[in-house]
Amino acid sequence: MTSAQDWDAWAATWTVLGRLFAGSPDRESLDRMRSAELLADWPLPDGVRTAEALALLGGSAERGETVDDVHDDHFLLVRGPGKVKAVPWESVYLSREGLVFEAQTLQVRDFYRRFGLQAPNLNREPDDHISLELEFCGTLLMRALDALDAEDAEGARTYEEAHAEFCREHLFRWAPEFFQRVEQGADTDFYRGIGILGQDACAQVAAALVDAAAG
Repeated sequence: MTSAQDWDAWAATWTVLGRLFAGSPDRESLDRMRSAELLADWPLPDGVRTAEALALLGGSAERGETVDDVHDDHFLLVRGPGKVKAVPWESVYLSREGLVFEAQTLQVRDFYRRFGLQAPNLNREPDDHISLELEFCGTLLMRALDALDAEDAEGARTYEEAHAEFCREHLFRWAPEFFQRVEQGADTDFYRGIGILGQDACAQVAAALVDAAAG
């Protein structure tokens, strides 16, 4: 079993990363992401390339990257126009046809429903967008922590196991490649750093879950 400290760090990481792909950050959010305080307190500081990623984020402001630069980069990475650099939907990576709204999308939808959740734009936007999957993982872990606070060990275990299952069956099967494409396709150091943080987060959490299962 992983620890409450793990859950807290992972939930914070998934939530931050999810919000950065739900939309580009506004000026306040961008300043906060590049602040010395946040960079010093990044929840998963021990990744192979985390120091490199945090240096890119910290240097983004120093190199004069504006909120408009970051907005344009986000748009070109995950929306277009033309060929999208880092397609943000699971089914494009895992389905035979490489299209949206394939079997993977419906599987993710069913997983959300098990916990009383659904995508905000149901049937209009695919449920397996990277931002939704990341925020769902964060939600599961926050519910696990809430259950612990309520002395509901069984409930906490249910959410912990659901998080591990979702990561294994969905997120970790495609998110590392997505984040690699973000790193390689980004025009700003900001999103280049975010791409590296995403890769490192997936690697660290995956390794911890394997260790927990073996133990």
